[in-house]
Amino acid sequence: MAKKQKNVNNSGQRIPVVTILGHVDHGKTTLLDKIRGSDVQSGEHGGITQKIAVYTVQTKDSMEITFIDTPGHEAFDLMRIRGGGVANIVLLIVAGNDGVKPQTVESIKIINESKSKPIVVITKIDLPDVDTEAIKRDLANNGLVVESMGGDAPVVEVSAKTGEGIDELLSAILLLNEMEGPERGDLPDNVKAKLTVLETVKDKSRGFVSSVIVSAGEVSVGDWVVYLKDGDVVVERIKGFLSEDGETLKQLRAGFGGRIIGLSNPWALGSDVYVVTSNKKRLVREVGALLKQETETDEFAREDDSSNDMSNISDEDLLASMFEEEEPDSELNIVLKAPSQGSLEALVNAVDGLEVEGVKVRIQSSGVGDVTMGDVETASLTKALLIAFDVKQETGVERMAKSKKVLIKDYHVIYKVVDEILEVLAMMATPDEIEEELGSATILQIFTLSDGKQVLGGRVDSGIVKKGAKVYVVRGDEILTEATIVSLKHAKNEIKEAGKDMTFGAILSTPAVDAAEGDLIHCFVVKK
Repeated sequence: MAKKQKNVNNSGQRIPVVTILGHVDHGKTTLLDKIRGSDVQSGEHGGITQKIAVYTVQTKDSMEITFIDTPGHEAFDLMRIRGGGVANIVLLIVAGNDGVKPQTVESIKIINESKSKPIVVITKIDLPDVDTEAIKRDLANNGLVVESMGGDAPVVEVSAKTGEGIDELLSAILLLNEMEGPERGDLPDNVKAKLTVLETVKDKSRGFVSSVIVSAGEVSVGDWVVYLKDGDVVVERIKGFLSEDGETLKQLRAGFGGRIIGLSNPWALGSDVYVVTSNKKRLVREVGALLKQETETDEFAREDDSSNDMSNISDEDLLASMFEEEEPDSELNIVLKAPSQGSLEALVNAVDGLEVEGVKVRIQSSGVGDVTMGDVETASLTKALLIAFDVKQETGVERMAKSKKVLIKDYHVIYKVVDEILEVLAMMATPDEIEEELGSATILQIFTLSDGKQVLGGRVDSGIVKKGAKVYVVRGDEILTEATIVSLKHAKNEIKEAGKDMTFGAILSTPAVDAAEGDLIHCFVVKK
């Protein structure tokens, strides 16, 4: 069993960094709880991890391992990929009673596309009817072959409930780390350390707080850091570190994770930050140029990535996407607030693009932090639904929302946001239609043009007759036809509408109407 880290040593050797991937509810966080001797799972809404967390633990042999716990819901793909990218070992969690599931397959893809070494962890082996051999076959069919079947991935069977297999798992992690050896990476001159950003949260008392992994080197409180913000180079001093449990730390070395507090700006998720030996302008400028160069290289690589190309999209689909209407007929406007950039990113990815029968979601505004009066004002001006995901409301927000008739919906689990938005879209897509009569007219004569089109000549008895409006041609109690006015003329002039006692000639969308003089035309507008 492992215990929580109390002090960060200075041996200089990078410890293993382990990320935990797998399908939702397969016991990832419960397993980490058992390793840490903590109870994180009970604090998760819906039992689902919804943010990246970094923990360093010590084994009973005083060996250290850093764990990155990642969300399991499919909306957190980008966060999972980010977590898998900084780790040198990946634990693929598969529940013994459930087997390979969609997110298991997605996690295998992440593993196969990364340099991280996998360990398959089959959990819940204390339950009856667990078929580990079947799970191994399913894994192989989806691209991950375990050692017993001729592959490279070791398998460890565990029970987070009883603790069975936990020590074997920790030993397997340390052995794999020793055999493979993490890539240390060379640091540029005058650079003390390289940090990778996993998560950024806005805290009322501590400013922006970023969860990081030290990729190389060592960083201490008071060190200068250089990073990019909107393409500009920024330098500032580190004010303090916290562990994931809130314990104050003085330094972090390669392989360790922690939270840097009191930042002036949010650090971009997945970005690199350099720790420099001083804040001299020339040094900062040089390191900033290096970061810009690395960022441009990363962006080029992503653009060139075959997994992101459009080769599988048909010509018809591509043509359709090029001629999509810029302004859809109907939209659901929403304003999003979340506690962290990672959660916000996942939320935006979950709801952006949702559509039901032509009714789409349009995100009017999104941000990190509690719901403010400014958010309510934005929602009011845009007639938007305000979604508060795992955040609170500032004083006065509730009263202002009521006065401006803004609906604020609170959520703690992301799939519930998606489900309820889809329900709203469905309701908007099938509204009640109401026919409102514009006017009526009597047919005076009927004649046919040289091109075969039928013209109904009439006089308006009441209201108006309008081009583009829906009409019924009626004889007594019988509706002869239902159509739309496609052309409306007075004398030889095309007009938009004809008023009371005005004569007109109308061409309907129906080619020929079996009408006669004296029949009535009732004109309607359809409202939803």
